[in-house]
Amino acid sequence: MRPLPSMDSHRVVPIRQPVPPGSLTIVIPALNEEEAIGETIQKCLDARERILRETPIGDVEIIVVSDGSTDRTAEIAQSYDGVKVIVHFDNLGYGAAIKSGFAEGRGEILGFLDADGTCDPQFFVNLCQACIEESADVVVGSRMNDESRMPALRRLGNAFFARLVSYLAGTRITDTASGMRVLRREALKKLQPLPTGLHFTPAMTCRALTQKDLSIVEVPIPYHERLGRSKLSVFRDGLRFLLIIAEITLSYCPLKFFGAAATVLGLLACGYGLGPLWSYLVEGIVPERFIYRLITVNTLILAALASLTVGIVAERVAAALVGNERKHCLVGRLLLSTCTTLNMLRFGLVPIVVGILLNLGPIVDYLTTRQITYHWTYIATGSVLVLAGIQITAMGILELLLTRILERNSARERCD
Repeated sequence: MRPLPSMDSHRVVPIRQPVPPGSLTIVIPALNEEEAIGETIQKCLDARERILRETPIGDVEIIVVSDGSTDRTAEIAQSYDGVKVIVHFDNLGYGAAIKSGFAEGRGEILGFLDADGTCDPQFFVNLCQACIEESADVVVGSRMNDESRMPALRRLGNAFFARLVSYLAGTRITDTASGMRVLRREALKKLQPLPTGLHFTPAMTCRALTQKDLSIVEVPIPYHERLGRSKLSVFRDGLRFLLIIAEITLSYCPLKFFGAAATVLGLLACGYGLGPLWSYLVEGIVPERFIYRLITVNTLILAALASLTVGIVAERVAAALVGNERKHCLVGRLLLSTCTTLNMLRFGLVPIVVGILLNLGPIVDYLTTRQITYHWTYIATGSVLVLAGIQITAMGILELLLTRILERNSARERCD
Protein backbone atom coordinates (compact mmCIF):
# COMPACT_ATOMS: atom_id res chain seq x y z
CA MET A 1 0.00 0.00 0.00
CA ARG A 2 1.37 3.42 -0.95
CA PRO A 3 2.10 5.87 1.89
CA LEU A 4 -0.67 8.44 2.19
CA PRO A 5 0.23 12.13 2.26
CA SER A 6 -1.78 12.96 5.38
CA MET A 7 0.04 13.23 8.72
CA ASP A 8 -2.69 11.02 10.18
CA SER A 9 -2.09 8.26 7.66
CA HIS A 10 -1.74 4.72 8.93
CA ARG A 11 -2.80 1.22 8.04
CA VAL A 12 -4.16 -1.46 10.33
CA VAL A 13 -3.28 -5.17 10.23
CA PRO A 14 -5.39 -7.26 10.67
CA ILE A 15 -9.01 -6.06 10.30
CA ARG A 16 -10.53 -4.98 13.62
CA GLN A 17 -12.53 -7.68 15.44
CA PRO A 18 -15.21 -7.02 18.07
CA VAL A 19 -13.91 -7.23 21.62
CA PRO A 20 -16.29 -8.26 24.43
CA PRO A 21 -16.98 -6.00 27.44
CA GLY A 22 -14.56 -5.99 30.36
CA SER A 23 -11.56 -6.02 28.05
CA LEU A 24 -8.05 -4.62 28.15
CA THR A 25 -6.24 -2.98 25.26
CA ILE A 26 -2.44 -2.96 25.49
CA VAL A 27 -0.75 -0.46 23.17
CA ILE A 28 2.96 -0.77 22.39
CA PRO A 29 4.35 2.39 20.73
CA ALA A 30 7.54 1.62 18.82
CA LEU A 31 10.09 3.63 16.86
CA ASN A 32 12.94 1.59 15.36
CA GLU A 33 12.76 -1.10 18.06
CA GLU A 34 13.63 -4.15 15.96
CA GLU A 35 16.00 -5.38 18.68
CA ALA A 36 13.33 -5.40 21.38
CA ILE A 37 9.87 -5.48 19.78
CA GLY A 38 9.70 -9.26 19.32
CA GLU A 39 10.59 -10.00 22.92
CA THR A 40 8.17 -7.33 24.19
CA ILE A 41 5.28 -8.74 22.11
CA GLN A 42 6.00 -12.29 23.23
CA LYS A 43 6.02 -11.22 26.87
CA CYS A 44 2.65 -9.50 26.37
CA LEU A 45 1.24 -12.65 24.77
CA ASP A 46 2.58 -14.72 27.67
CA ALA A 47 1.06 -12.28 30.19
CA ARG A 48 -2.35 -12.44 28.50
CA GLU A 49 -3.27 -15.80 30.08
CA ARG A 50 -2.35 -14.64 33.55
CA ILE A 51 -4.32 -11.39 33.13
CA LEU A 52 -7.41 -13.38 32.12
CA ARG A 53 -6.92 -15.85 34.94
CA GLU A 54 -6.21 -13.46 37.82
CA THR A 55 -8.35 -10.43 36.98
CA PRO A 56 -12.01 -9.85 35.95
CA ILE A 57 -10.73 -8.87 32.49
CA GLY A 58 -12.63 -10.85 29.85
CA ASP A 59 -10.34 -10.27 26.87
CA VAL A 60 -6.94 -8.76 26.07
CA GLU A 61 -5.99 -7.23 22.74
CA ILE A 62 -2.45 -6.20 21.87
CA ILE A 63 -1.79 -3.34 19.45
CA VAL A 64 1.66 -2.38 18.19
CA VAL A 65 2.05 1.09 16.68
CA SER A 66 5.12 1.47 14.49
CA ASP A 67 5.58 5.22 14.55
CA GLY A 68 7.59 5.98 11.41
CA SER A 69 10.04 3.12 11.96
CA THR A 70 12.63 2.69 9.20
CA ASP A 71 13.90 -0.69 10.38
CA ARG A 72 12.14 -4.09 10.66
CA THR A 73 9.93 -3.12 13.65
CA ALA A 74 6.62 -3.33 11.75
CA GLU A 75 7.64 -6.48 9.88
CA ILE A 76 8.56 -8.30 13.09
CA ALA A 77 5.35 -7.19 14.82
CA GLN A 78 3.21 -8.41 11.92
CA SER A 79 4.74 -11.87 12.18
CA TYR A 80 2.94 -12.51 15.49
CA ASP A 81 -0.56 -13.96 15.42
CA GLY A 82 -3.21 -12.24 17.49
CA VAL A 83 -1.44 -8.89 17.38
CA LYS A 84 -2.86 -5.85 15.61
CA VAL A 85 -0.29 -3.59 13.95
CA ILE A 86 -0.75 0.07 13.12
CA VAL A 87 1.86 1.63 10.85
CA HIS A 88 2.49 5.38 10.86
CA PHE A 89 4.39 6.19 7.69
CA ASP A 90 5.75 9.33 9.35
CA ASN A 91 7.09 9.74 12.86
CA LEU A 92 4.17 11.49 14.58
CA GLY A 93 5.47 11.17 18.13
CA TYR A 94 5.30 8.87 21.14
CA GLY A 95 2.01 10.32 22.38
CA ALA A 96 0.49 10.23 18.89
CA ALA A 97 1.32 6.53 18.62
CA ILE A 98 -0.43 5.76 21.91
CA LYS A 99 -3.45 7.82 20.85
CA SER A 100 -3.70 5.84 17.59
CA GLY A 101 -3.67 2.61 19.55
CA PHE A 102 -6.34 3.88 21.93
CA ALA A 103 -8.54 5.00 19.04
CA GLU A 104 -8.23 1.63 17.28
CA GLY A 105 -8.59 -0.45 20.44
CA ARG A 106 -11.90 -1.55 21.90
CA GLY A 107 -10.94 -2.17 25.52
CA GLU A 108 -12.78 -0.58 28.41
CA ILE A 109 -9.43 -0.43 30.15
CA LEU A 110 -6.57 1.04 28.14
CA GLY A 111 -2.96 0.21 28.86
CA PHE A 112 0.39 0.85 27.27
CA LEU A 113 4.03 0.02 27.80
CA ASP A 114 7.26 0.94 26.07
CA ALA A 115 8.61 -1.40 23.40
CA ASP A 116 12.20 -1.33 24.66
CA GLY A 117 11.90 -4.22 27.13
CA THR A 118 12.30 -2.07 30.24
CA CYS A 119 8.89 -3.01 31.71
CA ASP A 120 7.46 -6.46 32.44
CA PRO A 121 3.93 -7.01 30.99
CA GLN A 122 3.20 -9.50 33.78
CA PHE A 123 2.64 -6.47 36.01
CA PHE A 124 -0.43 -5.52 33.99
CA VAL A 125 -2.11 -7.95 36.39
CA ASN A 126 -1.22 -5.69 39.33
CA LEU A 127 -2.19 -2.55 37.45
CA CYS A 128 -5.57 -3.91 36.36
CA GLN A 129 -6.32 -5.23 39.84
CA ALA A 130 -5.63 -1.78 41.29
CA CYS A 131 -7.75 -0.12 38.59
CA ILE A 132 -10.72 -2.41 39.28
CA GLU A 133 -10.48 -2.97 43.02
CA GLU A 134 -9.64 0.63 43.93
CA SER A 135 -11.88 2.16 41.23
CA ALA A 136 -8.91 4.18 40.02
CA ASP A 137 -9.10 6.18 36.81
CA VAL A 138 -5.35 6.02 36.16
CA VAL A 139 -2.89 3.46 37.53
CA VAL A 140 0.80 4.23 37.05
CA GLY A 141 3.53 1.61 37.24
CA SER A 142 6.10 3.34 39.43
CA ARG A 143 9.68 2.52 38.50
CA MET A 144 11.16 4.38 41.47
CA ASN A 145 11.87 1.46 43.76
CA ASP A 146 14.69 -0.86 44.81
CA GLU A 147 14.00 -3.21 41.87
CA SER A 148 14.65 -0.45 39.34
CA ARG A 149 17.76 -0.50 37.16
CA MET A 150 17.17 3.00 35.88
CA PRO A 151 20.35 4.98 35.07
CA ALA A 152 21.36 7.35 37.86
CA LEU A 153 20.87 10.55 35.85
CA ARG A 154 17.37 9.57 34.73
CA ARG A 155 16.47 8.47 38.26
CA LEU A 156 17.58 11.86 39.57
CA GLY A 157 15.54 13.67 36.89
CA ASN A 158 12.44 11.56 37.58
CA ALA A 159 12.77 12.17 41.32
CA PHE A 160 13.00 15.93 40.73
CA PHE A 161 9.91 16.02 38.50
CA ALA A 162 7.98 13.83 40.94
CA ARG A 163 8.78 16.18 43.82
CA LEU A 164 7.85 19.22 41.76
CA VAL A 165 4.52 17.77 40.60
CA SER A 166 3.73 16.50 44.12
CA TYR A 167 4.21 19.99 45.52
CA LEU A 168 2.21 21.76 42.83
CA ALA A 169 -0.65 19.24 42.82
CA GLY A 170 -0.72 18.72 46.57
CA THR A 171 -0.66 14.92 46.12
CA ARG A 172 2.41 12.73 46.47
CA ILE A 173 3.57 10.92 43.33
CA THR A 174 6.85 9.03 42.85
CA ASP A 175 7.01 8.56 39.06
CA THR A 176 5.50 11.13 36.69
CA ALA A 177 6.81 9.72 33.39
CA SER A 178 6.37 5.96 33.67
CA GLY A 179 5.84 4.30 30.28
CA MET A 180 3.65 1.53 31.73
CA ARG A 181 0.17 2.31 33.01
CA VAL A 182 -3.54 1.60 32.58
CA LEU A 183 -6.55 3.92 32.59
CA ARG A 184 -10.27 3.72 32.14
CA ARG A 185 -11.48 4.69 28.69
CA GLU A 186 -14.12 6.95 30.22
CA ALA A 187 -11.32 8.89 31.95
CA LEU A 188 -9.48 9.53 28.69
CA LYS A 189 -11.77 12.40 27.66
CA LYS A 190 -11.21 14.14 30.98
CA LEU A 191 -7.44 13.92 30.49
CA GLN A 192 -7.49 15.68 27.13
CA PRO A 193 -5.75 17.46 25.55
CA LEU A 194 -2.64 15.31 25.73
CA PRO A 195 0.55 16.05 23.74
CA THR A 196 1.87 13.91 20.89
CA GLY A 197 5.50 13.79 22.01
CA LEU A 198 7.51 12.07 24.72
CA HIS A 199 5.96 14.39 27.34
CA PHE A 200 2.66 12.50 26.90
CA THR A 201 3.14 10.59 30.17
CA PRO A 202 4.01 13.49 32.53
CA ALA A 203 1.15 15.47 30.99
CA MET A 204 -1.28 12.63 31.74
CA THR A 205 0.03 12.39 35.31
CA CYS A 206 -0.32 16.14 35.91
CA ARG A 207 -3.86 16.28 34.53
CA ALA A 208 -4.95 13.29 36.59
CA LEU A 209 -3.51 14.82 39.75
CA THR A 210 -4.95 18.29 39.27
CA GLN A 211 -8.53 17.30 38.44
CA LYS A 212 -10.75 16.61 41.43
CA ASP A 213 -12.97 14.11 39.58
CA LEU A 214 -10.06 11.81 38.62
CA SER A 215 -8.21 9.38 40.85
CA ILE A 216 -4.67 8.16 40.30
CA VAL A 217 -2.92 5.22 41.97
CA GLU A 218 0.69 4.03 41.81
CA VAL A 219 1.79 0.38 41.77
CA PRO A 220 5.51 -0.48 42.04
CA ILE A 221 6.98 -2.30 39.04
CA PRO A 222 10.54 -3.41 38.21
CA TYR A 223 12.50 -1.56 35.55
CA HIS A 224 15.17 -3.22 33.42
CA GLU A 225 17.89 -1.94 31.15
CA ARG A 226 16.50 -1.21 27.70
CA LEU A 227 17.34 -3.12 24.53
CA GLY A 228 18.67 -0.92 21.73
CA ARG A 229 19.38 2.82 21.75
CA SER A 230 17.25 5.22 23.78
CA LYS A 231 15.28 7.96 21.97
CA LEU A 232 15.10 10.08 25.13
CA SER A 233 17.28 13.18 25.46
CA VAL A 234 17.74 13.90 29.15
CA PHE A 235 18.11 17.66 28.75
CA ARG A 236 15.87 18.39 25.75
CA ASP A 237 13.02 16.16 26.87
CA GLY A 238 13.59 17.17 30.48
CA LEU A 239 12.93 20.77 29.46
CA ARG A 240 9.77 19.68 27.62
CA PHE A 241 8.61 17.81 30.73
CA LEU A 242 9.22 20.93 32.83
CA LEU A 243 7.29 23.16 30.42
CA ILE A 244 4.29 20.82 30.24
CA ILE A 245 4.22 20.56 34.05
CA ALA A 246 4.26 24.37 34.30
CA GLU A 247 1.55 24.71 31.64
CA ILE A 248 -0.83 22.27 33.30
CA THR A 249 -0.15 23.64 36.76
CA LEU A 250 -0.92 27.17 35.55
CA SER A 251 -4.18 25.88 34.10
CA TYR A 252 -5.40 23.99 37.16
CA CYS A 253 -3.66 25.34 40.29
CA PRO A 254 -2.05 28.70 39.44
CA LEU A 255 -2.05 30.03 43.01
CA LYS A 256 0.42 27.35 44.05
CA PHE A 257 2.75 28.34 41.21
CA PHE A 258 2.50 32.11 41.61
CA GLY A 259 2.31 31.83 45.38
CA ALA A 260 5.67 30.06 45.45
CA ALA A 261 7.16 32.76 43.22
CA ALA A 262 5.72 35.50 45.43
CA THR A 263 7.14 33.82 48.54
CA VAL A 264 10.63 33.60 47.06
CA LEU A 265 10.55 37.21 45.86
CA GLY A 266 9.18 38.40 49.22
CA LEU A 267 11.91 36.60 51.16
CA LEU A 268 14.57 38.08 48.89
CA ALA A 269 13.12 41.55 49.47
CA CYS A 270 13.14 41.03 53.24
CA GLY A 271 16.68 39.69 53.27
CA TYR A 272 18.03 42.42 51.02
CA GLY A 273 16.26 45.13 53.02
CA LEU A 274 17.68 44.18 56.43
CA GLY A 275 20.72 46.46 56.01
CA PRO A 276 18.77 49.67 55.31
CA LEU A 277 16.23 48.78 58.02
CA TRP A 278 18.96 48.27 60.63
CA SER A 279 20.58 51.59 59.71
CA TYR A 280 17.24 53.37 60.07
CA LEU A 281 16.56 51.80 63.48
CA VAL A 282 20.07 52.57 64.83
CA GLU A 283 20.88 55.88 63.12
CA GLY A 284 17.37 57.15 62.40
CA ILE A 285 18.21 57.57 58.73
CA VAL A 286 19.00 55.43 55.70
CA PRO A 287 22.44 56.37 54.26
CA GLU A 288 22.71 57.17 50.57
CA ARG A 289 24.91 54.11 50.03
CA PHE A 290 21.73 52.05 50.29
CA ILE A 291 19.87 53.83 47.49
CA TYR A 292 20.46 51.14 44.87
CA ARG A 293 19.67 48.40 47.35
CA LEU A 294 16.31 50.00 48.18
CA ILE A 295 15.51 50.31 44.47
CA THR A 296 16.09 46.54 44.22
CA VAL A 297 14.00 45.90 47.34
CA ASN A 298 11.13 47.96 45.90
CA THR A 299 11.33 46.03 42.65
CA LEU A 300 11.23 42.70 44.49
CA ILE A 301 8.25 43.82 46.59
CA LEU A 302 6.29 44.88 43.52
CA ALA A 303 7.19 41.67 41.69
CA ALA A 304 6.06 39.58 44.69
CA LEU A 305 2.80 41.51 44.91
CA ALA A 306 2.21 41.11 41.16
CA SER A 307 2.80 37.35 41.36
CA LEU A 308 0.50 36.97 44.35
CA THR A 309 -2.40 38.98 42.91
CA VAL A 310 -2.11 37.29 39.51
CA GLY A 311 -2.16 33.91 41.27
CA ILE A 312 -5.27 34.78 43.27
CA VAL A 313 -7.20 36.00 40.23
CA ALA A 314 -5.99 33.10 38.05
CA GLU A 315 -7.02 30.58 40.72
CA ARG A 316 -10.59 31.85 40.73
CA VAL A 317 -10.74 31.97 36.94
CA ALA A 318 -9.34 28.42 36.67
CA ALA A 319 -11.89 27.16 39.19
CA ALA A 320 -14.70 28.77 37.19
CA LEU A 321 -13.48 27.49 33.83
CA VAL A 322 -12.66 23.89 34.71
CA GLY A 323 -14.82 23.46 37.79
CA ASN A 324 -11.74 22.55 39.77
CA GLU A 325 -12.20 23.93 43.27
CA ARG A 326 -9.27 22.36 45.04
CA LYS A 327 -8.66 21.98 48.74
CA HIS A 328 -6.23 24.72 49.76
CA CYS A 329 -3.86 24.98 52.68
CA LEU A 330 -4.60 27.45 55.49
CA VAL A 331 -2.62 30.26 53.81
CA GLY A 332 -4.38 29.65 50.48
CA ARG A 333 -7.82 29.69 52.09
CA LEU A 334 -6.95 32.88 53.96
CA LEU A 335 -5.73 34.62 50.80
CA LEU A 336 -8.74 33.61 48.71
CA SER A 337 -11.22 34.58 51.43
CA THR A 338 -9.70 37.99 52.19
CA CYS A 339 -8.50 39.04 48.73
CA THR A 340 -11.96 39.12 47.18
CA THR A 341 -12.76 41.32 44.19
CA LEU A 342 -14.49 43.89 46.39
CA ASN A 343 -11.64 43.95 48.92
CA MET A 344 -9.02 44.43 46.22
CA LEU A 345 -10.98 47.33 44.74
CA ARG A 346 -11.62 48.80 48.18
CA PHE A 347 -8.24 48.37 49.87
CA GLY A 348 -6.17 48.90 46.75
CA LEU A 349 -6.87 52.60 47.19
CA VAL A 350 -5.37 52.64 50.70
CA PRO A 351 -1.66 52.36 49.74
CA ILE A 352 -2.24 54.84 46.91
CA VAL A 353 -3.63 57.43 49.34
CA VAL A 354 -0.90 56.72 51.93
CA GLY A 355 1.82 57.00 49.28
CA ILE A 356 0.45 60.32 48.02
CA LEU A 357 0.16 61.70 51.57
CA LEU A 358 3.70 60.56 52.33
CA ASN A 359 4.94 62.45 49.28
CA LEU A 360 2.66 65.44 49.72
CA GLY A 361 5.43 67.43 51.41
CA PRO A 362 8.04 66.72 48.70
CA ILE A 363 5.43 67.49 46.00
CA VAL A 364 4.54 70.86 47.54
CA ASP A 365 8.24 71.53 48.13
CA TYR A 366 9.04 70.93 44.48
CA LEU A 367 6.09 72.95 43.14
CA THR A 368 6.92 75.99 45.28
CA THR A 369 10.74 76.01 45.27
CA ARG A 370 11.65 73.71 42.37
CA GLN A 371 13.75 71.78 44.91
CA ILE A 372 13.13 68.85 47.24
CA THR A 373 14.57 69.13 50.74
CA TYR A 374 13.00 65.90 52.00
CA HIS A 375 15.10 62.74 52.31
CA TRP A 376 15.01 60.49 49.25
CA THR A 377 13.51 57.60 51.28
CA TYR A 378 10.18 59.49 51.34
CA ILE A 379 10.08 59.38 47.55
CA ALA A 380 11.12 55.72 47.39
CA THR A 381 8.58 54.58 49.99
CA GLY A 382 5.74 56.67 48.59
CA SER A 383 6.33 55.45 45.02
CA VAL A 384 6.30 51.76 45.98
CA LEU A 385 3.05 52.27 47.94
CA VAL A 386 1.37 53.99 45.00
CA LEU A 387 2.52 51.31 42.54
CA ALA A 388 1.42 48.55 44.93
CA GLY A 389 -2.02 50.11 45.26
CA ILE A 390 -2.35 50.46 41.50
CA GLN A 391 -1.40 46.77 41.10
CA ILE A 392 -4.01 45.61 43.62
CA THR A 393 -6.73 47.82 42.16
CA ALA A 394 -5.92 46.79 38.58
CA MET A 395 -6.16 43.08 39.47
CA GLY A 396 -9.47 43.73 41.24
CA ILE A 397 -10.84 45.39 38.10
CA LEU A 398 -9.52 42.54 35.93
CA GLU A 399 -11.15 39.92 38.14
CA LEU A 400 -14.42 41.84 38.08
CA LEU A 401 -14.38 41.93 34.27
CA LEU A 402 -13.49 38.24 33.98
CA THR A 403 -16.24 37.34 36.44
CA ARG A 404 -18.81 39.24 34.42
CA ILE A 405 -17.65 37.58 31.19
CA LEU A 406 -17.87 34.11 32.73
CA GLU A 407 -21.31 34.84 34.16
CA ARG A 408 -22.54 36.07 30.79
CA ASN A 409 -21.18 33.01 28.97
CA SER A 410 -22.74 30.72 31.57
CA ALA A 411 -26.10 32.44 31.15
CA ARG A 412 -25.89 32.04 27.36
CA GLU A 413 -25.12 28.33 27.72
CA ARG A 414 -28.17 27.86 29.96
CA CYS A 415 -30.35 29.67 27.44
CA ASP A 416 -29.04 27.53 24.58
